[in-house]
Amino acid sequence: MELVIDIFFALVSRLPKFVCWWLYSPKRTKENVEVSISAQEGSVELWCDEAQASFKVILEFKNNNPFPIEIDRVEISGQLHNASMKAFELLGAKLEKNKKVNLYPRGKLDESSLKRVNQAADDEALRLEVKVVIINKYHYIRDFSCHFDRLMCKFYNKKTNRSLDGTP
Repeated sequence: MELVIDIFFALVSRLPKFVCWWLYSPKRTKENVEVSISAQEGSVELWCDEAQASFKVILEFKNNNPFPIEIDRVEISGQLHNASMKAFELLGAKLEKNKKVNLYPRGKLDESSLKRVNQAADDEALRLEVKVVIINKYHYIRDFSCHFDRLMCKFYNKKTNRSLDGTP
């Protein structure tokens, strides 16, 4: 049965857009893309010293569409203890149907955010918003986003008991 479905979608994907518009609609494409934070340890890493002030997130994308898509670029915005952070992955990836891929967006922490991160408790939860540009055969989908709340972070070189002005 799965072979018949695969053959059907292979034939339909070769038809003109006006015949199979429903298959490639942006709404349907977005509904069939899953984004998750990888389950491996250290999926969200924060480097908390002045020399390496940065963070990294391991995102997992799964394409449940019956056709290939492309993840063109990823932008992540995060909030941790009033510290704001951003990360980008501009290279993206191509995903065949029912396949997964991991992306590793990285971002720098500015001085004020670094101070706030160092003040945060070790069990402080991170909030992330992920924005993605998805490309299918006919559309550039620029409004795909998802949110993750209460993510646990792995801190490296974190300074403790610091005030916002940097004095111990």
